[in-house]
Amino acid sequence: MRSVTTTGVWRCALLWLAAGAIAPAAAQGTTQFDSIARSPFVHCAFYRQYEIDPATGDRLLVEGRSDSLTHYQRGSDNNVRSIDTRRAGARDAQLVRGKKYLHYIERSGSMFVVTTIYACLERDAQGNCINYGSVNARHFDARVLRDPDAVYEELQASAEPGFCDHSFLNLQEALRTPSQ
Repeated sequence: MRSVTTTGVWRCALLWLAAGAIAPAAAQGTTQFDSIARSPFVHCAFYRQYEIDPATGDRLLVEGRSDSLTHYQRGSDNNVRSIDTRRAGARDAQLVRGKKYLHYIERSGSMFVVTTIYACLERDAQGNCINYGSVNARHFDARVLRDPDAVYEELQASAEPGFCDHSFLNLQEALRTPSQ
């Protein structure tokens, strides 16, 4: 059972912010989320509340115990289809790169359902990010279409915490037929 501690999330976020202060702004915006933005499939889990680790007292997001799951499937350009365990059917969404963060934005009437990916939480042996910190917010703030970063920063405290990962990026082994 894999978990992400609040301490680990904050430590990663602080390292990410420190790196951002050193790296040029243009480079930071184009490389931080390239892998997940290019991925044809993104999976996210969101939580209404944290669990507490009895050994350390840290707040945890425990994989497999989320309150909702969201799957994003990328099409052409920035068009995305979203499937969420909170409602039936697939919805259109838009992938938007802000200056600091990556956002999946869905419109549902006058309401917006926004998943914001804000930092890399875990890297593989080659240094590629494989697990991202994210939040999911539902609101009526139309500014999200013009400045999603600002809306995220204002609403992040009331958003549901979670994490996202991507799959099938640069994975060719799955395309091969297994040997007999």
